[in-house]
Amino acid sequence: MLQIAETLEEATAKHYYYRDLLDHIPEAYLVTTTEGKILEANLMATRLLRVPQSHLVGKLLVNFVPATYRSSFRTALSHLSKGKQPHAWSIWLQPRDSAPAHFAITTSARYSSGGEEIYLNWILREMTETWTAITPNPQEILSFDPTAVEPVNTNLEKLLHQRPQQTYVRGDSIPLHPQVLWQVERGLVKLHTFTEEGEEVLLGLLGASMVFGSGSVFLPAYQATALTDVQLTQFSLAEVKAFPDLAQQLLPQLNCRIQQMEALLAVAGQRRVKHRLYLLLRFLRQEIGEPVPGGMRLNLRLTHGDLASACCTTRVTITRLIGELQRRGKIKIDSKSYIILDENF
Repeated sequence: MLQIAETLEEATAKHYYYRDLLDHIPEAYLVTTTEGKILEANLMATRLLRVPQSHLVGKLLVNFVPATYRSSFRTALSHLSKGKQPHAWSIWLQPRDSAPAHFAITTSARYSSGGEEIYLNWILREMTETWTAITPNPQEILSFDPTAVEPVNTNLEKLLHQRPQQTYVRGDSIPLHPQVLWQVERGLVKLHTFTEEGEEVLLGLLGASMVFGSGSVFLPAYQATALTDVQLTQFSLAEVKAFPDLAQQLLPQLNCRIQQMEALLAVAGQRRVKHRLYLLLRFLRQEIGEPVPGGMRLNLRLTHGDLASACCTTRVTITRLIGELQRRGKIKIDSKSYIILDENF
């Protein structure tokens, strides 16, 4: 149980690291359902909308649209979940106890890791016009064409043009620095730490587009290792702050990183090993699962030792539990030693 407590403490610290990073990005960032219910909001969003962070979550974004134009907003909202490309548009919003203001908006749809749900990511920027300086035309309240997708900004293209990528081969340790973020372009990266007894603790598995950074402020032993050959792009935090368009690209991925950390916290928090293993396999199914006839293959060779480390238990215990799952037909091992989960797992 001591190892589980240490894992929870370390993972929680990492969770707060990414949450703090999101809060201090100089862009107002929201995550909503397709109906516009706010699920997450960073500090800049609370400042723009003038609502405390704890009170903003659960509110409908339409409540911040002037009443006359809410019908038009709902119409636009219904188009936003179609396609994953970002939509650049504008809207009038009315922060609490303030006059309406014109906001530039970038929205993009994101599917949950299981693919069942759709979430909307929002980046908000207040423009110079105010309600008193401009009388908005009803046709201009939403400058949004659902059939057109505008490029977010050419500044980002210039920043990324011919930006060098760094390659690490399987087993390489990836250097971490407090002022640097990495984005995975290809391959799979493992985030992990070690207990005082030298046992490895899994903190994350990151595939293409996922973002990670140094956890050294909280976890001195925090490490990143290439599980396969990987290609990474490096960004400094100074660049993220200086280029709002870069923040637009990275924020949703940082949010996914937080959600992954929460899933691993749920795994570590289970008292019984078999429940930890079950949740871990479900997590791996979502993160690295590949559909195959009869189920979902985990697209990474995992030894019983790897699973034991992730579950904070012994290899012998994992071997016994894996055997039980095989006998029940819940999992099988293919000829290349990949784990295949039953389609109903």
